[in-house]
Amino acid sequence: MKSASEADDELQAEHEALLSFMYMSPVGLVRSNAAGTIDMMNPLAAQLLMPLVGAHSIDNIFDSLASVAPELRHLVQRFTAERGPVCENHHVFVTPAHERAVVLSCSVFKIGADLLMTVLTDISRQVAADRRARQTESWLAAIYTNVKDFSFFTLDQHGRVESWNTSVERVTGYGEEEALGHTLSRFFAPGQFPPHRSPEHLAFARDQGWHVEECWCETRDGQRYWGQILVAVLREEDGVFSGYSVVLRDITERKITADNLKRLLTTDHLTGASSRAHFFETAEAEIARAQRNGEALSIVMLDADHFKRINDTAGHPAGDEVLKRIVSEARQTLRPQDMLARLGGEEFALLLSGIGAAAARQVAERLRVAIEAARVETSAGEVRVTVSLGCATLGESCASLQALLSAADKALYEAKTAGRNCVR
Repeated sequence: MKSASEADDELQAEHEALLSFMYMSPVGLVRSNAAGTIDMMNPLAAQLLMPLVGAHSIDNIFDSLASVAPELRHLVQRFTAERGPVCENHHVFVTPAHERAVVLSCSVFKIGADLLMTVLTDISRQVAADRRARQTESWLAAIYTNVKDFSFFTLDQHGRVESWNTSVERVTGYGEEEALGHTLSRFFAPGQFPPHRSPEHLAFARDQGWHVEECWCETRDGQRYWGQILVAVLREEDGVFSGYSVVLRDITERKITADNLKRLLTTDHLTGASSRAHFFETAEAEIARAQRNGEALSIVMLDADHFKRINDTAGHPAGDEVLKRIVSEARQTLRPQDMLARLGGEEFALLLSGIGAAAARQVAERLRVAIEAARVETSAGEVRVTVSLGCATLGESCASLQALLSAADKALYEAKTAGRNCVR
């Protein structure tokens, strides 16, 4: 039987081994409580988080990631199991999603009642490589499928059509005299691009060796089609730049397929509202645009009152009908440019661009009244539902998506505590 001293020595050795593992681990490791307060972190984790916090200290994992992944805190709060993975390989874009984006893979594990372990990995190169592979695969696949026709021609050093053949006329309808000497904008649909885009397209090709653009094009007789334009740099044997080669293809059928796929990826399958992920992506872009242009923007959080009671008494199919009716009433109330997203369960969010605090409250009140007046027919009979709504508007105190959602969520809570079926 081991003595107390021997047991202490073994415990100390295990503790030192754990510390060694954390500090030598090839991934970032952060240990925190359920609220995100950090009590242990290895150097790699600190290195990955430093660009996000700047001069501030890294005390809370959720606060450190708030600017790029505000949803992590909500995921943990809604995780009810005693132990298990809260999220695995959740992609966090530290910089905007382009070819050289900095991307982290974030996995959060609940390992105790008040203990979390967060694993961070820099997957920027992998994501960039996957994106390039998908682009190449898409390009090659399109050659063999869903392509009606293609044309091949060249541009001179100034970006003007230098050569012509029958394939150009077959796709665009333009004869030799009508095409030679013109820029690529000759083939774009009217209003598709501002004047600067055509030379910008060529500048991308000069920088990268080649560039692909997809846009609406128009034939000589006015028929629109979705075109894919590949521009590649041409060089003489001595490497001197001599112009560009261009492949213009009609991929309208693939465009229709891609639009259908996008709709599936960005829409909640039950209600038809926007998906949670699409909402976060769009809201970030709209907030940046509103701040850049000095425009108003508001977010409204909406929650169905006593929704669990509806599911328990009338059944889940009736609950589904209620959620779909809420979305239907919202679409009749909102403008076409407003976004309604289902964040999860019976919780929805409205993104109202160009709308200030007073107008947002009016929109929320109109929606509340419309839903209260609705009669939802279900297999269990007629069901009535009310909603509570919380509004928040972009401003100095709410300058980020996280701050807006937090303020709207707080207002929603106030509406609930005030008796429900109201706006705060």
